[in-house]
Amino acid sequence: MADTIIANSAQILPGTVFGGVALVMLIESMSPLRAESKAPLMRWVSNLALSVVGYIILFSIAPLLFILIARTLGLENTGLLHHFGIGYIPSFILTLLCLEFVGYWLHRASHAVPVLWRIHAVHHSDVEIDATTSLRHHPLEHVISTLVFLPVMIALGSDPLVLLSYNVLHAAVSAFNHGNFSLGQSADRILRLFIVTPDFHRVHHSSEQRYTDSNYASILPIFDYLFRSTTKFTAEQHTTMPLGLTYFRERKYSRLDQLLLMPFQPKFANQTVQAR
Repeated sequence: MADTIIANSAQILPGTVFGGVALVMLIESMSPLRAESKAPLMRWVSNLALSVVGYIILFSIAPLLFILIARTLGLENTGLLHHFGIGYIPSFILTLLCLEFVGYWLHRASHAVPVLWRIHAVHHSDVEIDATTSLRHHPLEHVISTLVFLPVMIALGSDPLVLLSYNVLHAAVSAFNHGNFSLGQSADRILRLFIVTPDFHRVHHSSEQRYTDSNYASILPIFDYLFRSTTKFTAEQHTTMPLGLTYFRERKYSRLDQLLLMPFQPKFANQTVQAR
């Protein structure tokens, strides 16, 4: 059964990505928190196209790529989790915590290191936030993430099914927490203790750098709490705060060609460290 699931991972992950985005877009359409622009179609198409260029081509194979490297280097059947023979559920929990910890610090580095920020800024350049924003990552960001996570996955020795499960969860939660809707203050107050909610993550997409440089978590907010990098907004602020960057706000920067070229734009030279 596990072998069949792994063999079909190239279909499962894209299905989760686009299925999750489609579901959240449906929820957004029924109860949007913020008013969408009158012509969002170009944003949606460009964000989806960017994911095809980068996300699906590279990220969908990342959970299995480490196996090929491990075999090439003779590291098959190694790693901490394999050595101790840990079962699926505890292995998944440990893998989730480890990868979220690494992802948290990589995300912080992407805001602090200028060359990384140039690439990550593509994600933050969206002046509106909805489910498709979860797909708005430059292909180079996927390359960097893979290079950082691969050694961690090899050291852990997580089962491929565990890694696939993590990536499916990551894709689903990413679509969810970029959603243009709110769970309500009462539900959000409880859920944000355990998972990154839309209201928790939306703060991270504020145009003000002091808010952009907070709420870094992808799935588990625990590391934001531990390292004191959380910010909370009022319900009114969520509906009125400007989103995106203070630059690259023109509509043309939502085109696919501009998104791909954005990290190489000279405009970054005129920015402080939101070019960091």
